Amino acid sequence: MQLQAQLRAAAALMLAVAAGISTYVFLGYADAYTQSTQNLQTLMSYELVLKAGNAVSAERGPSNILLSLDRDAGQLYESTESQVVRSRLRTDLALGQLQRLMQTQQSDERNTLTSTQQSLLQGRAQIDKLVQNEPSERSPQNLQDAIDRMISARQQLDPLVDDFYSAAVRQAPDQAGIMQMARILSDLREYGGRIGAMLIVPLSTPQPISPAQRLVIAVLRGHIDQLHRLMPTRIGTMDRAPDGIHSMRTQVERGFFGHTLPLIDTLVARSGSDYTVRAASFTRQVMPDLMDLEKLEDLFMQRAIAQISRVQRHDRKQMVLTGAYLLAFFCLLLAILRAAESLIIRPLLLARQEIIDLASGDLHRAPRAGRSAEVRALHEAIDTLRRHQVYGMQLAIERDELSEALRRQARTDALTGLLNRHALEELTGDLSADPVVLTEDRGLILLDVDYFKSINDEHGHIVGDLVLREMARRIKSVVATRHMAFRYGGEEFAVLTTRMSMTALCHLAEDIRHAIGHDDIIVRSTSKLSVTASFGVAKGDAMHSTWLDLLHAADNALYQAKAQGRNQLVASAEVPL
Repeated sequence: MQLQAQLRAAAALMLAVAAGISTYVFLGYADAYTQSTQNLQTLMSYELVLKAGNAVSAERGPSNILLSLDRDAGQLYESTESQVVRSRLRTDLALGQLQRLMQTQQSDERNTLTSTQQSLLQGRAQIDKLVQNEPSERSPQNLQDAIDRMISARQQLDPLVDDFYSAAVRQAPDQAGIMQMARILSDLREYGGRIGAMLIVPLSTPQPISPAQRLVIAVLRGHIDQLHRLMPTRIGTMDRAPDGIHSMRTQVERGFFGHTLPLIDTLVARSGSDYTVRAASFTRQVMPDLMDLEKLEDLFMQRAIAQISRVQRHDRKQMVLTGAYLLAFFCLLLAILRAAESLIIRPLLLARQEIIDLASGDLHRAPRAGRSAEVRALHEAIDTLRRHQVYGMQLAIERDELSEALRRQARTDALTGLLNRHALEELTGDLSADPVVLTEDRGLILLDVDYFKSINDEHGHIVGDLVLREMARRIKSVVATRHMAFRYGGEEFAVLTTRMSMTALCHLAEDIRHAIGHDDIIVRSTSKLSVTASFGVAKGDAMHSTWLDLLHAADNALYQAKAQGRNQLVASAEVPL
């Protein structure tokens, strides 16, 4: 056992050292994996809020076209109306996803999102109300109010975009450049869309652009130029990546910056004169260029997400490999320990137990283990010890059997097979010495064969012996195994009972008497004898507290039964003292 404990202690020490080192490395990769997972979630959340903002901005395009069309425009009106429905569904889906995200994150900006949704619903309601009227009945102020409400809905998302952008940059600083590019593109898309929305009423009326609108357009145009100057330094060598960013960037330069902005500048410059283009045509021209900004933004976000995902997969792979290495080392160490136990410890322990079993008297061959020469020699020595042990135990068993046979012979009456008087005295003690107190609730039945001397005299001792054997058989057939029957001497028998009332004791004696006298005893093929017996019954109680008292009481009752005519029983309680 000591060797086994030492092996296990050494294995535990090695495992602890390996587990400590592996756990340190594993926890490092686990932390990195957790961090990359959080970064990915933050980046995807940022992407979600950008998409929500783009969806709100993009909804203004088909809505502005619808505001400038007559309901009698036929197929053009119906297709534009379908575009409005699809853009609203896109917006609702994006805002719904953003709302569920903020609920899971328990964000404090829920009121901001609620305000955005309310403003959006109000703007939609104003647009739906306006399109029910003829274009001539749509006042410029009502049109501008509806457009401003839609712009306000998007502006109310700006705090959310700022918060998510700050969280993304803080959580994943390695992707800050890409995320900033996505934010620039989102702002470009919104600023361009706002300028376009501010031109809808002048182009629809037509009327000059107000000074206040010119000021706002100039400010937005300055923001766009500033953001445009930031774009080349943010892209850098990433153009070489095979994800379409470079081609889409070229398309944005050609479309938004080369077409949409010059068109806007031309229309602003022609304010108050012939614009040469109406609101619906203008919106249809600039919408594809604005959508290219969204596509380029989406490409940047997909690049950032792909990079974070690669880091996450790498961290997860390293974490799993480290865990697998630790598990493999543990299994190897366990296998070595099991092999040592199987080849060394277990054979020794089994041999030790086999020797202990032999010493305690178990001669069965116990299970064995091990096949080495040393173990086989040990087993041969144990087998030799077992043979000597078997021989010694056989001698002991024969000696015990002989002793038991002599003991049974000394306690058994040879003629009847009942216990003899010696066996009774082993229970009662030496009645000639000090009185032995009864230790249990005992009862005693003494019975004597009536006129047995006459049977011996008339039929001989052989018949007398046959009568005694039959008497013993009939007594045993009635007396339960938990009681004991004795041949007390000559033709006298005794039955010793435990935990029986006097009434039950008398019933038992009566059953014995009936069994003896009910049927004649066949002594020869043509000769029968009718035999009866007299009974004395006594029970241990306060008056009969010793064996000697009990024996005297039963003997006096038996004497009384004989005196009263035999073939009857008398209880000691009926015998006067």
